[in-house]
Amino acid sequence: MHQVYLIQSVPVYTRTLPSGDMAVWHPYNEGIRAIVEPICRGCGYWQAEFNNWVIKQPSVARVRSDLATRGRLLRKDLP
Repeated sequence: MHQVYLIQSVPVYTRTLPSGDMAVWHPYNEGIRAIVEPICRGCGYWQAEFNNWVIKQPSVARVRSDLATRGRLLRKDLP
């Protein structure tokens, strides 16, 4: 599943990985990083190769909820 959240007019993209984990990526923006990083930290790991967070499956629902609380769900695509 792919989702796009709009936080302070900046898109934050998530997608479900085959493992059930979730990738979280946003364009370079220090203000958004300051919001997204605390949401993701402790729920997965930073994947420097792709400049995104990988959220472990048990924390996916909480991270999605926290992203939606900080912005709004702009688009939700089916798998």
